Amino acid sequence: MGMDRDFPMTGVQAKALIVGLVVMAAFGAALFGGAIPGLKPNYSGEDVAVLDGQRYYFTIVTVSTAGPFLNYSLPQSFAFENVTFTLWLSNWDEFTGGLVHGNGSEPNGTVYSFLLGDSSPATNGTLFVSPDREFGVYWPGGPFGGVWVHLYVRV
Repeated sequence: MGMDRDFPMTGVQAKALIVGLVVMAAFGAALFGGAIPGLKPNYSGEDVAVLDGQRYYFTIVTVSTAGPFLNYSLPQSFAFENVTFTLWLSNWDEFTGGLVHGNGSEPNGTVYSFLLGDSSPATNGTLFVSPDREFGVYWPGGPFGGVWVHLYVRV
């Protein structure tokens, strides 16, 4: 009665293992990437990026993922440099990514909508800059895009 029998991993076990690894990697990235307050040093001064020759303040926000057995999340609002961004996810799959929907509301009341990610047919990209160039939004999309969205507001 030896214990040297090989027990191959079932498909369900393999999927559970992969999901567990993805969840642990996401938690680790959030923990050490600053999404959890207090674990990343706060630097004085604003972060500035250049898009198409224009200078923008930027920050990175975390959008809540879709709930279990859902492929969308509820809208969340983020105020940054006097622009209010409302963001939500749809067609969410942790292995293939999904879409980031949103609106940017400027102080003058102008609102621009955007959609980032890969859709079928592919109609959107990873960067949206408002027509008046006052703000932008970036999300890399795809399976490694995660839930971190970059917000840009013109300096």
